[in-house]
Amino acid sequence: MLAKPKTKRYSTVIFFFLTIALFGWYAIRPTIQTILYLQREIVDKKIVNTKMDDKINALIEAQAILENIQPQIAVIASTIPKNPQAVDIARQLKNLAQTTQASLSGIQIASVPILITTSSAALSSYVVKHVAIPITISIDGPYTGLASFMGGLLAMQRIVTIDSISFIPSKSGIPQSGVNEIRLQLKVTAYYQSY
Repeated sequence: MLAKPKTKRYSTVIFFFLTIALFGWYAIRPTIQTILYLQREIVDKKIVNTKMDDKINALIEAQAILENIQPQIAVIASTIPKNPQAVDIARQLKNLAQTTQASLSGIQIASVPILITTSSAALSSYVVKHVAIPITISIDGPYTGLASFMGGLLAMQRIVTIDSISFIPSKSGIPQSGVNEIRLQLKVTAYYQSY
């Protein structure tokens, strides 16, 4: 069969095309696969790029908001201090009573540590607990003064929750300038952070 010249030419041409097709397939196939992979990767990168642009814009907006509220962060941080600061809260209550024309007759603060020391291991855990400090306040004065005291108590920078309120006639029994005095007994709770 190979002796026939026509068969020899056709078989040479067929084997030539088969060889070209085979080598072409193995040479071109990886290039085509690479082109398709790169096109898919370009599309994925464009999606990631738009998501990153969105995140960058959100971070810029968050930074602007943070800069706007920066002066208020110190105020927010002082609402629940890192130490009990029992003396400070007693001083604030005493000053509030003086400014509202009321007479502070007693403050009882539960036993709390004066200063809390935190270890670096505790700070790294970021588990913050809010510890309650029960406070009992007895204050005498006219109704308007006590109402002003309550308003000032609610407006204090440090967070204080009112647990109970009781009004009773003052023990002095002698009205000053025609105004009956009332004794206000409050049970409040202040808080501090503990790690």
